Amino acid sequence: MQLEQQETFVIHGPQLEVLGTAESKLPAPLKKRGTAAAVLAALALVSVFGIGGARLKGLHDKTAALYTAAQDKYGHSIQGDFAAQADAAANLIRVAGRTLGQGDASVQAAQAALDAWNAQGEADPAQQYALNRTLAGAVDLAYTAAADAAAAQEKGQLDDLYASFTSAQATVERAAAAYNEQAQAYNQTAGGFPAVVLAGLWGAQPLAYFAP
Repeated sequence: MQLEQQETFVIHGPQLEVLGTAESKLPAPLKKRGTAAAVLAALALVSVFGIGGARLKGLHDKTAALYTAAQDKYGHSIQGDFAAQADAAANLIRVAGRTLGQGDASVQAAQAALDAWNAQGEADPAQQYALNRTLAGAVDLAYTAAADAAAAQEKGQLDDLYASFTSAQATVERAAAAYNEQAQAYNQTAGGFPAVVLAGLWGAQPLAYFAP
């Protein structure tokens, strides 16, 4: 009985180029034989689906940078408005403390929230959201209590500082909404197959939102 001759499959064009240069493009931690084999298998899929680990990592980094970079032609940024908001909070707490006394519960709560905000270090957007909401709520309470007890001059100072605080908050929320939209688009892209495999291998993890 004569055996049928098996057909030989040959990889051409972009697929061959991807596989032929893949190992040299891997991140250093992935240049191990076992891991590299898994990556090359994923890259074979990339040649079909058209998305690569380096591209995903670049998209991840570009999207993450929106959270710290300037958002408009005037150079406003989320982090810059956080700083303006914290300054306004500090000044408002000082005036509220002068009006109500440093031992007042609302003044102490606002100061504790501001201290926690200033001590956050390298918090991600989700952590910053929680700290920001705590600060906003505490400042609201301190402002309301102090404004009710303040004389006319101090009431004017408190109003101005609270307006600065809430203006910065509104700017932060608008900019953060734009960032969240981009982060969601990235997470959807990186969450499909084979992108989810490549994203994990290249350290392009899902992005946190400025949200609960």
